Amino acid sequence: MHAEANRFSRELSRYFDSCFEGEKLAAPYAELMLTLKESGEVGQTELAERHHLAPSTITRFLAKLEKRGWVEKKASGRMVQAGLTAEGLRKAEELEKIYQKALSGLQEILGRKYVETLKPLLHHGSQLMADAAAGKEGQS
Repeated sequence: MHAEANRFSRELSRYFDSCFEGEKLAAPYAELMLTLKESGEVGQTELAERHHLAPSTITRFLAKLEKRGWVEKKASGRMVQAGLTAEGLRKAEELEKIYQKALSGLQEILGRKYVETLKPLLHHGSQLMADAAAGKEGQS
């Protein structure tokens, strides 16, 4: 089971990364840009939680996007908010078109129903496993 889930994850990552190849950008960076486009300024901690990534990974991603002039960070006390620049907003609109085309391509490969049900099933399964792990930690 683990090996097949791991294989599917790698193939899915490879597929999405190939869609953003022309932008010289890995899919997680594009997804981060789309989150910022959708939500406006967002704290780094919230971005880490939304994307299920370590805060240090979000810091590294934002630094790369900031170098490209697409993201700007603003400190407010101990909190750091990230948002898109005007150039970043234009780029995010391009990335959104690529992302939608990638989803359409995925539907052609896997089938529309499979793609529609995959995300909720993965989310539900991940949540059940996290809850179970939290329960075990509480029992220690």
